[in-house]
Amino acid sequence: MTPPASSGTTASIALADAYGEPTTLGVFHADPLVVILVRYFGCLPCQDFVREVDRSIDRFPEGSRVIAVGGSADYQARWLHETKGVDMPLLLDPEQRVRAVAGVGDLTARQMSSLSGAGNYVKSLFRGFRPQVPTADATKAPGVVVFGPDFSIRWVHRGEALGDYPPVDALIARITSPTD
Repeated sequence: MTPPASSGTTASIALADAYGEPTTLGVFHADPLVVILVRYFGCLPCQDFVREVDRSIDRFPEGSRVIAVGGSADYQARWLHETKGVDMPLLLDPEQRVRAVAGVGDLTARQMSSLSGAGNYVKSLFRGFRPQVPTADATKAPGVVVFGPDFSIRWVHRGEALGDYPPVDALIARITSPTD
């Protein structure tokens, strides 16, 4: 399905899949398009959340689409797909344009070292995820952005700690019955 002509520059944001194939955000046109912004694909809580959402895809509303976007670590995205069985598109945006459009920036030093973030890491370790090599994107905040069919932003969650993502049930409820 092609995005509408009014989708402008957001739809034309250049991305690549985990295997280096070029694409654009517009290729994933949906109503709504849910974009999980991972810090990088080696981040334990990010991997954990992406896998949890991937296992819940059938619970998302008809017509929706869910993708994960990180700035780097294509080899870690491939690992997540091949070893952890994540089927949703895992995409790279080295220029961080999707993150910029959504207004999801970096975590502060205090947020990076928060107890809740450390707790999220420990939970992910107990769920079978293992530390991977941090990248230059390690300071990025986790987030979720929900785009409408015209690529306008409907809702954004800006994480305030490592692994600060909304619960999957709350995310599904949010996009099923938005309360703007």
